Amino acid sequence: MNAERIKTQNIRQNRTILKKAVVALLILLLSYITVSMGVSAMVFRVLFQRTESDPAAELRYTDVDPQKYPRQAMRFASGGNSLQGYLYGAADARGVIVVANGIHAPADTHLPEILYFADNGWRVFTYDGTGVGDSEGDGIRGLSQSKIDLENAIAFLRSNGATKDLPIVLYGHSAGGYAAAAVLREVDGLCAAVCIAGFDLPCEIMLYHARQRVGALADIEYPFMRLQNFFLFGKDADLSAWESISGSDIPVMIVEADGDTVVPQALGIGRYRERIQNPNAVFLTVDEPYRNTHAAMWLSAEAAAYRAQERDAKTADKAKGSALDPDFMDTLLSFYASALQR
Repeated sequence: MNAERIKTQNIRQNRTILKKAVVALLILLLSYITVSMGVSAMVFRVLFQRTESDPAAELRYTDVDPQKYPRQAMRFASGGNSLQGYLYGAADARGVIVVANGIHAPADTHLPEILYFADNGWRVFTYDGTGVGDSEGDGIRGLSQSKIDLENAIAFLRSNGATKDLPIVLYGHSAGGYAAAAVLREVDGLCAAVCIAGFDLPCEIMLYHARQRVGALADIEYPFMRLQNFFLFGKDADLSAWESISGSDIPVMIVEADGDTVVPQALGIGRYRERIQNPNAVFLTVDEPYRNTHAAMWLSAEAAAYRAQERDAKTADKAKGSALDPDFMDTLLSFYASALQR
């Protein structure tokens, strides 16, 4: 009888211990999830907070003659924020090129190309993205915001009297290159897109850079990073650039550099070239020294080398550091011209 009683007591004790262990594990798991979501939200706020910069050797509008290159300032809405845009070029232009910049990059970032396009008969529209420059927003929110801002810029141009009847082509770099690809299946009537150093998936490139900073911890926190991205952007959270291109027949030029460490080719759109079904997709890889980096593909070899060596914004020769590669730029113009003739 005592043996049975002891056995029953042991069973009850074991059950109690098991219940306590399960409760402890559940509390630990809930704490881990709560902390991880908080860390993920904090990481987004830190990485994508408003940041002002003035890189050495980069041309800005204050460096050019406004009489030769006048521009119209225009504001448009993107979500709950008002964004600052600028329109260059003559009213009788053949079309409008929308320039989508990388993250934290203000509207002047691609000014050399903007002026080149304007000199060659195009109107050009560029803008400070959400949380950048003179646009509203505490920060850029995340990489997917670039796609949302570009959609709203295109919608604005189609409602604006100065541009609503012009064909629209896209020129995007980095996050802007991703955006220029990601909008193709959702925005009707676009004529062409050039995607320079564009990544395929926002969370994938974020994981890559997180690994560079915190190693394996990035993989542990990755599910929460994806969840935070979904909370912020919903259906736009993780659109694939290559799938968007593949689901369209719009002419697309995908430009990559074999020395790019910001968006390496292993994470770029071009790695899917064999799977992209768009018959009008073309690919270009820049492999020339100094030009084969993330933000120099459009520059001349001399300008790219100068930028790589010049780090002092106060003494930099901006004209020397902004010279374009004529062959590269003429390739883009020929691509756009051919697209308009389709």
